[in-house]
Amino acid sequence: MRIAVIREKECEAPDNCNYICAEVCPVVRKGFRETVYPRENGKAAINESLCIACGICVKRCPFDAIRVINLPDEMMKEVTFQYGVNTFRTFNIATPVEKKVVGLIGRNGIGKTTNINLISNSLRPNFGEYQQMFSTEEIIKRFRGKDIQPFLTKLYSGSLKVAKKPQDFTLTGKVGDIIKNNRFELIRKSLMERDSETLSGGEAQLVKIASILDEDADVYIFDEPMNFLDITHRLVVAETIRTKLNDKTVIVVEHDLVMLDYLTDLIQILYGSDANYGIVSQVMPSRNGINNYIEGYLPSENVRFRNWEIKIKKTLSTASAKPLVSWPEFKVTLGGFNLHTKSGTIYEGDIIGVIGENGIGKTTFIKSLAGSLETSEGKLDLGVKISYKPQMIQRFDSMVIDALNAIKPNFMEDNELSGLINKLDVNKILNKNIKTLSGGELQKVAIVACLMADAEIYLFDEPSANLDIEDRLGTMSIISSFISTKKKSAIVVDHDLMFLDSVCSKSILFNGEAGLNGLCDEITSTSSAINSFLKRVDITMRRDKDSGRPRINLRGSRLDTEQKATNKFFSD
Repeated sequence: MRIAVIREKECEAPDNCNYICAEVCPVVRKGFRETVYPRENGKAAINESLCIACGICVKRCPFDAIRVINLPDEMMKEVTFQYGVNTFRTFNIATPVEKKVVGLIGRNGIGKTTNINLISNSLRPNFGEYQQMFSTEEIIKRFRGKDIQPFLTKLYSGSLKVAKKPQDFTLTGKVGDIIKNNRFELIRKSLMERDSETLSGGEAQLVKIASILDEDADVYIFDEPMNFLDITHRLVVAETIRTKLNDKTVIVVEHDLVMLDYLTDLIQILYGSDANYGIVSQVMPSRNGINNYIEGYLPSENVRFRNWEIKIKKTLSTASAKPLVSWPEFKVTLGGFNLHTKSGTIYEGDIIGVIGENGIGKTTFIKSLAGSLETSEGKLDLGVKISYKPQMIQRFDSMVIDALNAIKPNFMEDNELSGLINKLDVNKILNKNIKTLSGGELQKVAIVACLMADAEIYLFDEPSANLDIEDRLGTMSIISSFISTKKKSAIVVDHDLMFLDSVCSKSILFNGEAGLNGLCDEITSTSSAINSFLKRVDITMRRDKDSGRPRINLRGSRLDTEQKATNKFFSD
């Protein structure tokens, strides 16, 4: 089986390309002109049955718009959905399990959202025959003997009510009008009076989740519910879904492995080639599924979908005894908000995490260190060069390669920088306009831009946002390696506990009351900071014995009780 994918956004035919893919195709040159042809909209198309997968068009396309992939012939019968000619397709289908929480895990662009649209009846399976509409009876017949068949039978008959929180959403109107019941009390009273347009990303996410939970449904679907939420609210949402929907059927798509593990009973892995095709694995227990994903191998299906294993290890400090910079105790007042920061010292090689909920001054703290805010000590001048990746990344009209060249001219001639860019796959989007980048692509460009700058201290505000699991873990490795090799230092604000635990040997815990006051504590070990935070929210965590990843203990379990008794809320 051969699939050809032409990415319409990248394809510049006919305006800036005279179909070079057709000109170089050996089958076309033999007279079979229908092998590569223009579509109605002018974009190129490839007849997959005539294509010989020579790869010439893939290499010669000046816009990197073509992919040709060989797959086993037997997979043809497993195609569930295809969007159109030479577009993404998904094989197999996500499978809800009655009264269980099933998690979907996989890279961005691998078909997770497509699958939840299929099981929520927003899309109907077309089995790769995208020009044909299949009847309900035909679809159910195609899934005969599979676990999904009873679910689809009920779904199509209208006997299942589905409530779905999409990945991207907009809110309009007053929060109190959007949230009818607030039945699980996720939204505080003061927020109910606000207009939705004034909400932060985290507040909007929480309001949308609460509105979905207000629905009395049989099936609940959450597409990336932890995006923009701080650590405290991630735990609250996870706990609410686990305990309040325990008699419902739930599907969750999520990249935060700690929360995904805590939330779910079962896992399905999606793998393949991002933006080209995705394959849905069998259902497996959550711990096994996440560990299989980390390993890149499915034992039950004898499939290796990644040729390397994700390494999750407890970070060992690479800091030297040489102090790099110190800051004094200071205070910042912004409107009605007050931040009190204790003094601190960073050493060469330090990577310091910042832990705490939204609205208690984490961004204010790093902006103060960067010298961009007035403090009680005046604007701080730490006497070193600082590079800062902000939380909110601005889009502007520029090609990625031009923006990076402005930071460091001829950067691709630097082997170290080009290696960094290749590791984050930014090399694949150098000729894209920054305005058109996805959230994940924009985040990776911002991280690269931050590391390219000549500085002693690198400040990262939420570098894991919008990144899938591989990219998050890859970013961890890149930041750790860069800081260690260059003998620089970094401060990382993030809400993914696994990210912070993996990349930061030291951390700062923030306490306070959101929007009113914040207290930036002293620098301590990351384990100690996470331990103090978990104690505050009455949650315990331990490391998985096989993968080393942090896992949340179930409340009241033996491990939970034992760790609380010994005050080890985060057990190594």
